[in-house]
Amino acid sequence: MRNIIIGLFLLTAAPTPVWADNERPSTVNGVSASAISDNSVRVSWNKPWDNVGVLGYNIYRNGIYYKTVFNTNFIDNDVSGNNEYRYGIVAFDKAKNFNSVSREVTVKPGGSNGNDTSAPPPPEPDNGGVNRPDALYAEIQNGNSAKVKWRAPSGNIRGYNVYVNGSYKTTVSTPEYYARDLSWGKDYQFNIVAFNQSKNFSRKSNALTVNTANGSTPEPDNDNDNGNDQPLNDGGGNGSAPDGYRLVFSDEFNDYKLDSSKWNSKYRWGPGWIINGEKQYYVDRINNPDFGHSPFEFDGNHMTITAIKTPEHLRSSANWQPYLSGALTTYNKFKMRYGYVEMRAKLPKGKGLWSAFWLLHQHDNDKRPEIDVVEYIGDKPNKAYNTYHYYDNWSLRSTPTFEAAGPDYSKDFHTYAVKWEPGKITWYVDGKERNSHSNGNVSWEDMYLLVNLAVGGWWPGNPDGSTQFPAQFKIDYIRAYQK
Repeated sequence: MRNIIIGLFLLTAAPTPVWADNERPSTVNGVSASAISDNSVRVSWNKPWDNVGVLGYNIYRNGIYYKTVFNTNFIDNDVSGNNEYRYGIVAFDKAKNFNSVSREVTVKPGGSNGNDTSAPPPPEPDNGGVNRPDALYAEIQNGNSAKVKWRAPSGNIRGYNVYVNGSYKTTVSTPEYYARDLSWGKDYQFNIVAFNQSKNFSRKSNALTVNTANGSTPEPDNDNDNGNDQPLNDGGGNGSAPDGYRLVFSDEFNDYKLDSSKWNSKYRWGPGWIINGEKQYYVDRINNPDFGHSPFEFDGNHMTITAIKTPEHLRSSANWQPYLSGALTTYNKFKMRYGYVEMRAKLPKGKGLWSAFWLLHQHDNDKRPEIDVVEYIGDKPNKAYNTYHYYDNWSLRSTPTFEAAGPDYSKDFHTYAVKWEPGKITWYVDGKERNSHSNGNVSWEDMYLLVNLAVGGWWPGNPDGSTQFPAQFKIDYIRAYQK
């Protein structure tokens, strides 16, 4: 790629019909109570689902109404040590539809507490193993999605493998997983496996059963589970690495800022070197946070690289380039030699937009290989492009620019991946092989990851009046695997 009012009218509005809401919220589940001290107790629960939305919660203590709150947790500071307290929760919506009381939980401040989920986990095993994640619960988002969360075990945890109905689903770096595309009324069973920096793995967590109609139900603790589930990908399907590959790099973009331990927010050659006739200035958010604009936006589930027209007051800071955008690289932070890399993203549509996910040589030499996992020209919305570049005797050589024809890739999220093997590169879209290149010229050296949104240049041309700004390149995750 980078080779581089005519009249005024008085209108009477028709009355808006008001529809009765007779549907109760689902029963509250995942209730837990834990003693904070001899005189205080924390009570928490999962947010239930409702067709309109839950407004608040009535707390029942020892079978009697006690208090109304509007969050999914409450601290009771009116308790006495060594007395037993029972808590149940009733949810209600704006129409004052009340569900039935939840299963009660019991806590005894200053005494034994079988429901205590706030106590710290035991220390990490001396043998280098990892404790199981526990306290799984789910927040029902709507009829077809839920956030599954858990308590992180102690130790230097690197990530978590998520299992759905017994099969590996994905790997995340934070103790939560956003489960989408669930079917209403259907049970889904979730287990979590933690692993640390040394690639030691925990046993599977106890199962959590999630049903968007009925909430979630944790499985009772069972310490007889002695499985040691490695982060092997089960292969096949939409968005999964081939069999036998292990995760070596991941950013799920579940935070609200860039992870500078993983990314640089600039090309290694800096912003002064304009390549391919492009018209954007890449804002180095990490090293220049006071620039006046950030091209990186976060919603807790995705990162969006946004391109805008350069505001007048920032033009001199942007080397007089007409657009601002963003680029990320793992140069000198993560590199790999052979493996499988994948991005799930929604690509930006519009004349003059050029988005890409690619790998580039870690060290300058005579070959300077580049693998373009996907390039997307915004006014050709039904085509994803795949290319391999390298130099031979200081002359640029390239494969044909392979096309992966499909739907309008800007309308939804799709996965774009490359399997890089000795002598062979294979490109995938949504888990299906689309193109390949086999030759002795395939890179055999360390390469790093890059993702960017360019504006203008010799290939896409410049934006025109049809191009909408801000333009958005929305990324769900970027992952790399090796055998």
